[in-house]
Amino acid sequence: MERHYDIVIVGGGPAGVATALSAQSTYPGKKIALIRREDIAMIPCGIPYILHTLARVEDDILPDEPLKSKGIEIIVDTVEGRDGNVLLMERSGRISYDRLVLATGSVPFVLPIPGIDREGVYFVRKEKTYLEQLKRAASEAQQVVVIGGGFIGVEVTDELVKAGKQVTLIEKLPHLLPLAMDPEFGEMVEAELKGMGVTVRVGESVQEIVGNGKVTGVRLEDGTHIPADLVIVSAGYRPNVELAQKFGLKYDERYGILVDEYLRTSDQTVFAVGDCAAKKHFFTGEFSKVMLASTAMAEGRLAGSNLFSIKVVRKYPGVLGSFSTKAGRLAFGVSGITEMAARELGIDYIVGTAEAVDRHPGKLPGASKIYVKLLFARYSHTLLGAQVRGGDSVGEMVNMFATMILSKMTDMDIDVLQIGTHPLLTPSPLVYPVLNATVSAILKGQGTG
Repeated sequence: MERHYDIVIVGGGPAGVATALSAQSTYPGKKIALIRREDIAMIPCGIPYILHTLARVEDDILPDEPLKSKGIEIIVDTVEGRDGNVLLMERSGRISYDRLVLATGSVPFVLPIPGIDREGVYFVRKEKTYLEQLKRAASEAQQVVVIGGGFIGVEVTDELVKAGKQVTLIEKLPHLLPLAMDPEFGEMVEAELKGMGVTVRVGESVQEIVGNGKVTGVRLEDGTHIPADLVIVSAGYRPNVELAQKFGLKYDERYGILVDEYLRTSDQTVFAVGDCAAKKHFFTGEFSKVMLASTAMAEGRLAGSNLFSIKVVRKYPGVLGSFSTKAGRLAFGVSGITEMAARELGIDYIVGTAEAVDRHPGKLPGASKIYVKLLFARYSHTLLGAQVRGGDSVGEMVNMFATMILSKMTDMDIDVLQIGTHPLLTPSPLVYPVLNATVSAILKGQGTG
């Protein structure tokens, strides 16, 4: 039996859902199906918090109601191949389409470490059943080793130590969050975690995961043995290009399915969005490994609107990369390029920094120090990147920085911003750190800072 849909989306994460909803609103008369392997979809960014903050894995479910309420059909099955414009399904026969969108996401990178397949070694996967097993294992464990000090590794560590576990976090590069933030911010994260009782080992690699069947610990390259009854590997993700391979689409093993600026693949009837799609960096135009739900949803909205004709013109080239996370009491965020990246790219830049309390007066409840580091191009004066550490307001500050960078605002544009402040919500207008960091950069550029 063969069923036909105008639009078929393969993948049920944020990119797939955003594509389906965008397509339905743009083409309300089209018949749309979303195919996913899992009966229940998870919210990717919330997965670390199932280990402690969320009582149940079910509390992190991505709801189906927004899709069902719009008449979008959900098919739980696996795509095994393609015959022209017909998908060959594992259980539900043949499904034909006019437009196909691949939103197959990413899969954890498996480090080539001996013993990585032992019982008690887990990855941060996006599958409900697997996560339930991980949650049970974490609740029973006492000594945990987390391999990988990026955002997910830091968040998993934070959750585990709050749950009363003895945690060792291992990162092979010299500081935490090494691919996203400058060293001083990684050191701030490290200090916060150490203050919570975490053992942090940076600049060290795991040589072997040891045990007799079940994991009993890890051995580092220098021979150090760290006992553990649970190991969680968070060493990054790679794009899921399995279907691209089967369909004969052009792809790059490291970066994903090759797409044009409107997310069309080498087959013009097939689109790719989210983690599985290759991305170009906003500043360099080179391939980027940025994998974010916010980027995936933006791509999904764009692709969904343009499946049959260009209705929404893409406004900017490439991905920027805006992140935020929290460790202990401190939140950290970054948007754009870091000082390390600017050096590697040979960009001539100026740094401005400032620190202030995010309430005024600073004795008000909930006050915390906000530290801001801004990077400006020396000659064009445009904002290139921003990093921030502080309280919960960091999350929205990162979005503000992203808007500034995408709008190519200069130091003088920012210096004359008309900002809103309030004693209970923001720093004092006299010491507003975004403005003061900008002034710091302006003075350095003039040789007076």
